[in-house]
Amino acid sequence: MPSYDFKTLSPVDFEDLSRDLLQKELEITLQSFTSGRDSGIDFRYSRDPVNEIIVQCKHYAESGYDSLLHTLSRNELPKIRKLSPKRYLLTTSVPLTSKKKDEIVASLAPYIATADDVYGKDDLNNLLGKFDSIERKTIKLWLFSLPLLEEVLHAGIRNISRSELQRIRDSAKIYVQNESFDQAVSILDTNNFCIIAGMPGIGKTILAEMLILHYSRAGFEVIKVTHDIAEAWDLKGVEAKRLFYYDDFLGQSSLSEKLRKNEDQRILDFIHAVRETPFAKLIMTTREYILQQAYQEYEKLNRERFEDQKCIVDLSKYTRLNRARILYNHIYFSALPSHYRSALLDKRTYLKIVDHRNYSPRIMQLLTEYARLRNVSVSDYVPFFLKSLDNPLLIWEQAFINHLSQAARNLLVVFATLPHECFLQDVEIAYHAYNLAYAKTFAATISPQDFRAALKELDGDFLKYDAQELDIVVRFTNPSAADFVRQYIATSTTELDILLQSMCFFEQLNTIWSWSATRSAVSRAVTSDPKRYTAIGHRLLAAPTSRIITVRRGRDERKEHWPHPLEERLALLVQISSLTSITLLEVVRQSTSQVEARIASDDFDRRGLAELVSALNSIDDYAQREWISRLVPTYIDALINEPHWADDLRSLCNLVQVQPLLFNKSLLERVTRAVEEVANSICSDTNGLEPEDLRSEAEALESLCKIVPAKVDEAIAALREMADEKDEQSSADHDRIEYPSSSLNEDDHMSDDDIDSMFSTLAVKP
Repeated sequence: MPSYDFKTLSPVDFEDLSRDLLQKELEITLQSFTSGRDSGIDFRYSRDPVNEIIVQCKHYAESGYDSLLHTLSRNELPKIRKLSPKRYLLTTSVPLTSKKKDEIVASLAPYIATADDVYGKDDLNNLLGKFDSIERKTIKLWLFSLPLLEEVLHAGIRNISRSELQRIRDSAKIYVQNESFDQAVSILDTNNFCIIAGMPGIGKTILAEMLILHYSRAGFEVIKVTHDIAEAWDLKGVEAKRLFYYDDFLGQSSLSEKLRKNEDQRILDFIHAVRETPFAKLIMTTREYILQQAYQEYEKLNRERFEDQKCIVDLSKYTRLNRARILYNHIYFSALPSHYRSALLDKRTYLKIVDHRNYSPRIMQLLTEYARLRNVSVSDYVPFFLKSLDNPLLIWEQAFINHLSQAARNLLVVFATLPHECFLQDVEIAYHAYNLAYAKTFAATISPQDFRAALKELDGDFLKYDAQELDIVVRFTNPSAADFVRQYIATSTTELDILLQSMCFFEQLNTIWSWSATRSAVSRAVTSDPKRYTAIGHRLLAAPTSRIITVRRGRDERKEHWPHPLEERLALLVQISSLTSITLLEVVRQSTSQVEARIASDDFDRRGLAELVSALNSIDDYAQREWISRLVPTYIDALINEPHWADDLRSLCNLVQVQPLLFNKSLLERVTRAVEEVANSICSDTNGLEPEDLRSEAEALESLCKIVPAKVDEAIAALREMADEKDEQSSADHDRIEYPSSSLNEDDHMSDDDIDSMFSTLAVKP
């Protein structure tokens, strides 16, 4: 039998759980009423004007039995007399002995006929054991049970650390399930794949995380993809149910962060493979506007559209009751002192918040975190809350402009140009370079202790730190904080110029160039001083990497640096030079011998080389064409020669598609033969390949044949047949996961009085 104390549930959550359990136990449907000033009724069963059954829920886990008994006899009994029900049921989170139950029956006589109508903590746990489907759906209940948490961890969650899981647990407390959850589960059960899209801060990530918890308890191994869809196939030789989770798969702020390497077809291939295997499910999240950009820029993604596999999280999914409960939960579980809570209750401020046009779950989270409000007085709290709703960036602006030291601001500016997670030692290198350049520009005083002081100052508010085996990993606490800093950089031309001059990592240039708001400023800077940026280009070609990736070796995982290959770096410099100054091409020309050496040793990056060819072919400067024309055929030969897998030819075929004039008839025939040879090679040696690997190769070959006329239909059919045969040998359970929906009727026209009733319970937290 479960043994929950129910302290992770708010009073509203506790009522929902009580309702669901009693409906199952009594085999009836209860009428629901809102929390708070309820005249003694939380739920009712009545087929005529007479109150046949009245249910009252008392979540007094913190207050205890004495407080419960006092409230029942002093406050509830007069209400019960007026209602005069045929039967009165009480649920409470307080543990009750038989003696205590008898005392409750006596105090509410004659309306509670028997102690069996009093459900204490142990009784509710007994019902949860009896109706395990209700336990499964109450995520915020079981997630805080240590044995069940260990069960989830041991079932396999890859790339999600214990600290991240703790954050998910904290998020589960305030999560309010809405129709998006059931919609996403339905999509995943039908298609094995779901894109969760919506505007920033609307609840995409928390929805994905609740789905992760749901499927992990259903026996799925969870694999979080952090940087590239190729990570998803990094596990071999294990036949198990797997759920792949790729958060912000198109980038956190712009499309170019993710798909600059022709990754669109690779993503589509993986999606198609997942659809066909009964063992896998895939959840991907993205901001809706970035998804629309992807549709416009990438014809393949536009052709797919994913309309049947897309779950849009928007305000229309949040009924007025949903909004009210999200705000309620954030306040209830927050560390807000009572006088801050009272300020929100005074003059029914919560109604203005719930109905505000810019309402979002993220803003509710940020504005109820007391640590973030340390510089906001009680008298200013409500005005600050409402102004922040009018302009959400004010949440960060006030702290950034008015309350942070210059050292801390400099650290945030630098970190915004780095990958979304970095080792602390890399952040420190970039910081000191920028801090020194900043001091020279503004004649400011700096200290060797600035970095450590800034880290301490930003801890928990803007940045968070996670200890790893090799180093501490640094991240923004919230995507909206990163959004604000990027916007600040875009409007601060001097600081942007300092950033460009002090860059230590290739990723910094790559990131700044990817922002549409800063690209024009970068172009002006490079054009105005090409010699300076030629020197910077040379420096960044040889610079160490700051990007990290999770590497698995057996059962061990750790984060390591993930370098950008030389070919990819050169391709970016060519792209920038084509829009700024041709002088930058000298950096590329001087590095071509290194590329040729990498090709000779078969140590080159195929995607990066294809990008470089495409970028070079777009240069129309006559003086540069001689050396470019000499190199391009050599690079194309390298892309054709000795591929091992279909994916090795992906970049080459994409090049055929975007630069068709580069390929005459003879060259196109060589590409076609390469595809056919790879197909035959894979079919002749499938040892060690799992069904999903075979389907992945089949999907990749099929997509390549849409570009070049390779005859590989028989090979594709054979690979899929072999995958099906291997599946038939597996004894894995493929049954559809049942997930009962809540029976609560969430009315979008919830009245002000209903919301008043709910929030009245916050006046005195039991």
